[in-house]
Order: sequence, then structure tokens, then C-alpha cells
Amino acid sequence: MYKHITALSKDLYEYHSDELDALTKIWHERKGELEESGEYQEFIKKLQREWAIETGIIERLYTWDRGVTEVLIEQGIDSSIISHRGGLQPEKASHVKNIIDDQLGIVEGLFSFVKGEQPLTEHFIRGLQAQFTAHQDCIEAIIDDGARIEVKLEKGVYKKLPNNPRRPDGEIHEYCPPEFVQDEMGNLIKFYQDIENVFPPEIVSAWLHHRFTQIHPFQDGNGRVARALATLIFLRAGLFPLVVRDSDRKTYIEALEDSDNNNLTKLVKLFSARQRVSILAALGLEQQVQQAKYADDIISSAITVLKQKAIAKADQLNEVFQYSERLRDISNERINSISKSLNESLRGVTPPNQPPYHARSNSADNESNERHYFHGQIVDIARKFDYYANLNRHRSWSRLLIQTKECFEFVVSFHGYGHGNNGIMVASAFTSMRVPKEEGGNELANTNPACLDLFQFNYAESPENIEQRFREWLESSITIALAEWKKSIT
Repeated sequence: MYKHITALSKDLYEYHSDELDALTKIWHERKGELEESGEYQEFIKKLQREWAIETGIIERLYTWDRGVTEVLIEQGIDSSIISHRGGLQPEKASHVKNIIDDQLGIVEGLFSFVKGEQPLTEHFIRGLQAQFTAHQDCIEAIIDDGARIEVKLEKGVYKKLPNNPRRPDGEIHEYCPPEFVQDEMGNLIKFYQDIENVFPPEIVSAWLHHRFTQIHPFQDGNGRVARALATLIFLRAGLFPLVVRDSDRKTYIEALEDSDNNNLTKLVKLFSARQRVSILAALGLEQQVQQAKYADDIISSAITVLKQKAIAKADQLNEVFQYSERLRDISNERINSISKSLNESLRGVTPPNQPPYHARSNSADNESNERHYFHGQIVDIARKFDYYANLNRHRSWSRLLIQTKECFEFVVSFHGYGHGNNGIMVASAFTSMRVPKEEGGNELANTNPACLDLFQFNYAESPENIEQRFREWLESSITIALAEWKKSIT
């Protein structure tokens, strides 16, 4: 049975992301220096293209591998690229281009809508659906006997017939009945107006997205409209379009199903994670902008201003180095405890006439002569996570070594994120094998990430929150590493 939408309750504030709040603060401090630059404008154009492409892929309006998407993001929406790289016939490729162009027009329009500070209305939402479906004339429907037919798609109007999907297990998922849609959409707007300036954007966007999909007011285009509404919330908060990639699809659907059971946690976390990626990418533009802005012909007075500004900010930015040492201490403590536990067990399973199996831990702080270890592995992992590992100002690491017949290593590295001293650092984790070399000694091989994502921390977030998040991230990384070790010995 359909459940009427409910307002956002105050207890949902606990889903608030302190990490995103801190990154947002940093972005708002820096955006004035960046947003007028050509590099930033190009970044936004590419982000808009990605949004326009991915929102259709999620709905399976078209599909191809990520490589095609990346070419279109870089070079623009072009039907010949879609045809050649995506494997579509020219006529079909042209139709897909038209759909993506419609979606691109929407996300560009959302930026203008936010600048105009217009209120969210039902009329605006109906207009979004009409624009999304401008190049869709029909939609597939299933009639009572199970046959599939094509029916005319009505644009910009609420549904007149039920649009309840059948799950793979045969169960029918109930969306709002057509006769209740008008009232439910009115409630949606009213509830939103009550919370738009009260809750953080990641919570408001998740709530609005879910409640809209719960109603499912249109024949088609509901998912795309929902993501546009979520994007609108983030843009109003001075952030970025919500790009839900095809690789997020499984997590996204599971989060929506959890939300149907009145649990928005996964959806809030997913939206926060996607914004985090966009903010870090935008902050990574800083060095490019500086290089373009401060060429050889820049006037000396501007350089003086920059230096003064840098000095004023230095103490605050350098706080993150102290946080890094505290996180390394936590990592050392946990890895040392694992090492001791393993040692007790490994000695008892050493085969006869073999050197004793053992485990040990060690680390290097920023002052250590060994701080430069694992340079190649750290850079390799950084490439896989698509960021620049800054090893100049501050770097340190913790290591667990497990010696059986093979030598296995798990390393947690702490270093800067992006160019310059921007107050943002990360922890990455990886595993590798130490392999003997013919000329003596050994080298690292088979380097693999031991984390699902980077751990980002910065000067704007409280040390308590950073430490709590890091402990959770570290346990996840340790689990991945030990599973990789077990695989290596079987």
C-alpha cells in the first residue's frame, strides 16, 4: 500500500556529515579566487556534461562504458563520438545526443534558476519533466495480460494512470495513486519550504529526492527530475551538481529502498560522498589557476598581496599536519596490536627447518630519514584514485609486515592532497609483496589499494570528528588488507 509522504523530522539531523561541512567551509573560503577563472568555468562545463550524460545512463536511456562518457565530458556532446565510441547507429546516436542536450540544458538552467533566487514550485517541477522528455514521444507500458505496449508520453502533466513497477521477485512497488498526486505534490512543496534553510544540504537533498520518487508523479522522467531537484539544493548551498554515476547505481538503488523504510542514512552518505569528490576536484584547480594568473608578467604588488595572505593563513593551514601525526599514532597503535597478536600465532605454524614466521610493525614521521619510503606505491595508488599526492611538505607512514614463506606488507600513508599547502591531507592504504631480486635485496610488487576510498581530513573539521572517521576508515582498510594477505597464502 502507498504511504503518504512525511516531513523531515528533526532527529534526521544526526545524518549530517561533518566532513562535508568542513570541506564546504574550505570551498567557500577559496571559491572567490577560483570561480572567475577560465579553469573553473571549464571545470563546471565538464561537470555539467557529466551530470547530463550520467542521469540518462542511470535510467538506461542509453548505455556504454565509462571511457565513452569521459571522451564526451572532455570533448563535448557529439553524435559522431556517440556513434563511433558507443557503438550506436548514426540515427540512434543523433537521438541520444538530443536527449543528452535536453538534460544539459536543464542543469545549465538550474544554475540560472539559483542565481535568480526563485522559489521551488510545482510549475517549475512540471517544466523540468517536460524538458527532460522533449525528445521522448512514447513510453513502454505493461497491460493486465502482461503484454508490453507503447503509449504516448504526456509531458509536463501529472500521471493519469498508475505507474507501479514490478520487482524481480514479482512484488508490485506502490507509488502514489494518480488521484492523490496533486495533494502530495502540494505537501512536498510545503514541507520543503519549512526545512530549506534549516537542515544541511545533503539531508534536504536526500529527503526531497526520496519523497519525490515516493510520489512518482509523472509517466516517465521521475528519476531524472529527482536528481535535478537534489542538484538544485546543492547549488543553492554554493556547491555542485549531484552526479550519480553508473558505478553508483547499485548503492543508489539500495539507498532508495532503505529510504522507503524510513532510513535516509545511505542516501545522505551517497550524496555527501559525491559532493566530496566534486569539492576536492574544484579545490585541485587552485594550482592551475595560480599558474595561469601569476605568469612572468604579473605585477609585483599582486605577488606581495598573495604572500601576505599566505602568511596570515599559514598557522591555520599547518594545523592539519598536527592532525596527521595524531592519526599516525592511532594507526601505529592498531597495527602494533595486530602485529603482536599475529606473532603469537605465526611462530606455532612455522614449518620445520624454516626461518620463524613473524609479524612486525614500524613507522616513520615527517622528521624521519625513512619518510621517503614507498614513494612509487603512494603515487601509483594516487593515480588509481585520480588525485595528486603531495609529498613535499608533510609525509609519514605506518606499516605492518607479515613474513611467512612470502613477505606481505600493509602500509598506511599520510600526505598532502593536491598542489601547494591547501590545508587538506589524505590517508591512503595499500598492500604489496616484497619479492627478492636476483642481484640481492628485494623490491615491492603487486601493489593494490587496501581502501575503498581515500581518507580526507583538513583544518576546518574538528579533531574529534576526524579521529572518529579515521578509526572507522582504518578498520575497513585493515579488513581489506588481511583478506588480501589470506588470499596470498592460499
